[in-house]
Amino acid sequence: MGIVELFSLPSRARPALGSSFRSRRSAASKLLAVALVPAIVLGAGVPAVAASNTLTLTTLDRNGKKVTVNATAVNLATNSSYKVKSNKPKKLPKGNYSVLASIKTGATVTLGARTVKVSGASKTTVDARKGKKVTIGLSPAPTSVALYAQTTVEICTRSDSASYSVEGSDFNGTLYVIPNSSKKYAFAAMRTWADGSGYPGSTQYAVMYATTGVPSKPSRTIKQSSLATVNVTSRRGPSAGDHSSLAVQPIDRPCGDMYHGLLNNNEPYRTKIKVSAGKWDFPVHSSGSAKDGSSYNIGHYYSPRKIVAGKSYSLNFFRSAWGPSAYVPATVYGRINYSLNEMFADPGYPRGNVEGGDKATATLIFGGKTVKTVKDRGWEPESTDLSYKVKKAGWYKLTNTASRYYPEITFPAGMLSPKTSVTYKFKAKPNTSVVAPVYGVAMLPAGLDLYNRAKPGSTTNVELKLNRSKMYADTKLGTSPKVKSIGAKASFDGGKTWRSVKVKKINGKWTAIVGNPASGAVSLRVRVTVTNGGYTDVTIIRAYAIG
Repeated sequence: MGIVELFSLPSRARPALGSSFRSRRSAASKLLAVALVPAIVLGAGVPAVAASNTLTLTTLDRNGKKVTVNATAVNLATNSSYKVKSNKPKKLPKGNYSVLASIKTGATVTLGARTVKVSGASKTTVDARKGKKVTIGLSPAPTSVALYAQTTVEICTRSDSASYSVEGSDFNGTLYVIPNSSKKYAFAAMRTWADGSGYPGSTQYAVMYATTGVPSKPSRTIKQSSLATVNVTSRRGPSAGDHSSLAVQPIDRPCGDMYHGLLNNNEPYRTKIKVSAGKWDFPVHSSGSAKDGSSYNIGHYYSPRKIVAGKSYSLNFFRSAWGPSAYVPATVYGRINYSLNEMFADPGYPRGNVEGGDKATATLIFGGKTVKTVKDRGWEPESTDLSYKVKKAGWYKLTNTASRYYPEITFPAGMLSPKTSVTYKFKAKPNTSVVAPVYGVAMLPAGLDLYNRAKPGSTTNVELKLNRSKMYADTKLGTSPKVKSIGAKASFDGGKTWRSVKVKKINGKWTAIVGNPASGAVSLRVRVTVTNGGYTDVTIIRAYAIG
């Protein structure tokens, strides 16, 4: 296998500790000052003096020593958060607060939460000596000695409008939490066991549990019989990167938005993840080596799944035949709109780019004349869109041709899907907001190896998956158009010449039957015509390779 590196990336965006800081002053109290000298009448213009409400947070480590930390105070009425440096009075608006703190004692981390009423000179203490050790085990325990284990825990405030958290890990030491039975808090703990490689037969583990309040006994042992199995395949060929990573992340939970990297590899792999029930994401990122020796994060997949105990799931990444996504043109408030940046999507994840970085030219034709041309020169700071006001109802033809473009990155030798193109023919009319009645077409070749290669002289069945998705919220998707015909062609010389291939339904799925050459690569072209005369025509150069 290739280079292996275990890594960790930050969790998805959420309110960070101390974010949304807004200072507020209490209503001023009007005071009359009386000097201890012969009476002087003070004028009405004397400035008011504000009443002071302060919080002094004391933090003690596990040895009982006073230490200074940066904590967060969250106003429970307004959900505003404030940075608080311990052992020093902090002016705050009057009210009830949650205080979240992390205290280090050598390599040990202790997390705690306190609820305090701030009125006048208020005080509270977070004492790490009250912390209980957090351990998470599996029964039976994983047998591989090569597994790296990591636990992360969070204590979160519970609110419908926003949640704040304090997080800790046993990455370099031991982890403790201070119990708190208040329902104002939620607690979550996650542990992963990973070998970092994805070697054949390898198994990774990810478990999580959560509670309302911080439990007095935060440790758990979880039975492996309660876990589900996620079978992961990560191929090579179409990505412009030379490494890919795999991670796990709980999602859509009141607490526990944590991210653990499982592996990072420059080779294709198959692995299993044993995972506890609940909603999870299994993000994969691709990275490429720049000419100056640095590394660029160039693409990603997000693969949210609802996991049920005892069930099996499959995830396939970096499959062949990257082409235009499922987002087809739309007329939005009377303007035809289309994004040029959706030309290299994995067919298993057709609703959005996996990797950006391409040059593209889009043209719109009406009445035999080109009425709009837009170019994307690659690596532009924002997406590039074609927009055209529909003046007359009728047939429009939109073509987009794209090629890979990463000036900083050296492409892997033999990279697949270097060029794609798509043409949509559809009717449009003024003052409408509808998705064009055509399809996006994804091509899924079956039976390829981990490098997306078919055997020389073999036959490959290519599933033709029809999708329609709207990119613009203010459009109506409408009824999917009825398919009139589907035709397919293959090229073995990079698109110079084409030959027709048979298309038929296999197990209810449109499938192109491609007889493969003895070497090289196969390019594919598919046209889907609907009954009203519109169509989608997609071309993918070097869709898959021959072994």
